[in-house]
Amino acid sequence: MSDFLFSRKRLQLKKIEREIQSIYITSNSPKVREFHGNWGSFGISKNLYNGFDVYENDEYIVGVIGGPILMFQSNTFLDEADSCEGTIAIFKRWLSSEIKWDEDLSGPFAIIFINKQIEEVTCVTDLMSFIPVYALNDSVSCMFSTHVDILANTSNQCHNIDKISQLDFILNGTVTYPYTFYKKINQIQPASIHKLPNHSTEIQINSYWIPKEVKSELNLNELATKTREGLEAYINQVTSQSTNIAQFISGGEDSRVLSSLLQNITRDGFIFLDQMNREGRTAQKVADIYGAKLKISTRSELHYLNIIKDCSLLIGSGSQYLHAHTYGFHESCNFNSYSAIFGGLFSDALLKGARIKRKKRTGKLPFIPELKDEEFTNDELIENSLFCSKSLEKISERRKNHLKYIQTFRNESAEEWFELWPSSMNVNIPNLSANRRLFRSYEPFMSKDIVKIAAVTPQKWKLNRILFHKMSKPLLKPTKWLMHGDGWYPYYSWVSKSIFYPIIYTSRKVSKKLKIQKGNQGPWVEWSNLVQKKEFTYSADKYHSGMEILLHLSKINEVTKVIKDSELTPLQKVNFLQTLIFNVENIRVKK
Repeated sequence: MSDFLFSRKRLQLKKIEREIQSIYITSNSPKVREFHGNWGSFGISKNLYNGFDVYENDEYIVGVIGGPILMFQSNTFLDEADSCEGTIAIFKRWLSSEIKWDEDLSGPFAIIFINKQIEEVTCVTDLMSFIPVYALNDSVSCMFSTHVDILANTSNQCHNIDKISQLDFILNGTVTYPYTFYKKINQIQPASIHKLPNHSTEIQINSYWIPKEVKSELNLNELATKTREGLEAYINQVTSQSTNIAQFISGGEDSRVLSSLLQNITRDGFIFLDQMNREGRTAQKVADIYGAKLKISTRSELHYLNIIKDCSLLIGSGSQYLHAHTYGFHESCNFNSYSAIFGGLFSDALLKGARIKRKKRTGKLPFIPELKDEEFTNDELIENSLFCSKSLEKISERRKNHLKYIQTFRNESAEEWFELWPSSMNVNIPNLSANRRLFRSYEPFMSKDIVKIAAVTPQKWKLNRILFHKMSKPLLKPTKWLMHGDGWYPYYSWVSKSIFYPIIYTSRKVSKKLKIQKGNQGPWVEWSNLVQKKEFTYSADKYHSGMEILLHLSKINEVTKVIKDSELTPLQKVNFLQTLIFNVENIRVKK
């Protein structure tokens, strides 16, 4: 529940507080502290992560967003409420010029240092900008914020909309870096130190780490061991200092890995379902084997439609709200009472090559060995008859420029890292964007060790779970004969999956087609069904005025036709509705 906003130009008292609290509609809004001086204005909401409250002395103000694990000392403060011990530790190490940002902090963070005396500001982003920071930088002023809409509203940019970015989001689920929904606001660089000298609006940028494509000096077994040890080290740092632990459990393999690493700790487990189903039954078995107390929560048929407005405001424009699966449950399950809740986000993206484009059929038929599509490129012109060709060409040009940027430090894997660097290019990152604002969320697969391992792991070891399987096999032994929710056995390699999985896969497809199997058997909503419901169309009609901003980009001016058109995928239709809501609410609230 933490965001900050800094402005070189001094702002009206309480303005930052109002804007930060405005993104919380149905959740309790956080307390916000404001600071003002000749250097400008700064506001920050209270950090949920213990030990990272804002710190101020005669010379500096220091703000930390997120809950990074400090690798240069113990983290005893993680169980202490209303403490700034962690913030002070980072500040002292930075002040002494000893800090190594890529080694000393692990996990998502964004940090700002404000020197009140010489009026100099330094903003530091994490390894992959898991927590993105946005900037408005012009000749008049310079502003930083961890929430793009808070920044836009505070700087009076809410009507200066970048329509190409909106179309980009509708079609691709992300906004191509460094653009945002606002013409004058960009996302700043990951793994970088951004310095704003006194009496200046020019930001000086210094990268402290780049995921260069270099060959690992370790063989497969050594790399697998290092990966497992990295996960263990991160989890142990948190759990050794925290009480009252929880984790998210599913029918998959990532939660089994975490369950194994947490099995000696008393903890609760959580899963959210449409109704008790195959995924839930598998999760219950995982919890029983690894010693977690599973709590199953079910959602209403229209849950994701009901939360779209509030959740979109929370995570910010240009991010798919649909990945914020915990929204609503964070209060009913009392997540804020836990010292730490562990998830498995980015395991697929970093270790299993989820962003490597496969050859056709290898993605659609999961029992066929994965082969990289060597012909694929991220900058191909998108074809869609609903939208004007000139607008689509502009999106393609932006994506082409981003790909060229990635190719400066990665060659073979540029297309993969196109969707990883920064992490805002990955459609799943809004999961963290919501969770970190609602409870103390910890993601071991976002630790510094895993990020660095992912950067040096050859793609051939990511495909077909080769590295992940080597790493996880000892941890999966207790569930050796427990089937994955999707119908295969994670303990075994991709070879066994190719042999036995086709039978289960085919039988389930046939059962569903013959309506022998009823209901959603997976963990998430079936979007293809939700977008066909009359309530979805009603929602689109309700926000039809949001189409006005997109009119010159579209060949169709009726919302219903866009929603019902088969050329858009279900998720693109959801993105479209989310954009309409943003346009209407943005105009209505700021009139």
